Amino acid sequence: MVNACGQTVSCKPVIYEPGEWRYVMTLVKALLPELSFHRDGEAAAAASRLGGVSIEVLRDFDWGKPAVYMPPFERVVDGTVVVAVEGYTAKKLMRRGVRADVVVSDLDFDPEAVQLGKTQVVHVHGDNFWRVGPGRRVYTVQTWPVGCTFNVSGFTDGDRAVYLAYYMGAREVDISGFYPDIPLKRDDAVKRKKLAVAQHLLARLSQRLTLRFI
Repeated sequence: MVNACGQTVSCKPVIYEPGEWRYVMTLVKALLPELSFHRDGEAAAAASRLGGVSIEVLRDFDWGKPAVYMPPFERVVDGTVVVAVEGYTAKKLMRRGVRADVVVSDLDFDPEAVQLGKTQVVHVHGDNFWRVGPGRRVYTVQTWPVGCTFNVSGFTDGDRAVYLAYYMGAREVDISGFYPDIPLKRDDAVKRKKLAVAQHLLARLSQRLTLRFI
């Protein structure tokens, strides 16, 4: 694979901090026993056949001070790289005259709009892999990666986007629109527990880098 600079980039599976991933999955399974993860390995295998690209393409962006936008955001802030969580957010940013550099999504909230991002990071898991079509995207998984897939830890698209920024080298991140008390897509017990997990993981990440909530 060749990046924007004409350099060859190999596509090998990468897992960032296996211990962190195990921590996250242990936490999630304890707090959300109603969820099933038994098809995640099958999902990772399916993702490896989708024609994805190396996560190294993301290093073409400047991760010095990313701006991560969650779906309920209202404020636009300066950032060296613009990261939209979900296609919905990419479309909302576009209406404000901002194009996302990176869209992080598992394709469950305005999936067609992920194409508005310059690069798409699509999460493939046991509940969505049969709906994810092939494409030249970065594919992340929540099990051990295989083929051209990657594990950046995290659980929801929002906290996964911040984990991604951290592993790309960010040491400070502005987060616009993370309001865990205001569920946007739906409001039920599972959704609220997922937001609680995201809040916990962002607090955990705040021990490693500076997070500013806008």
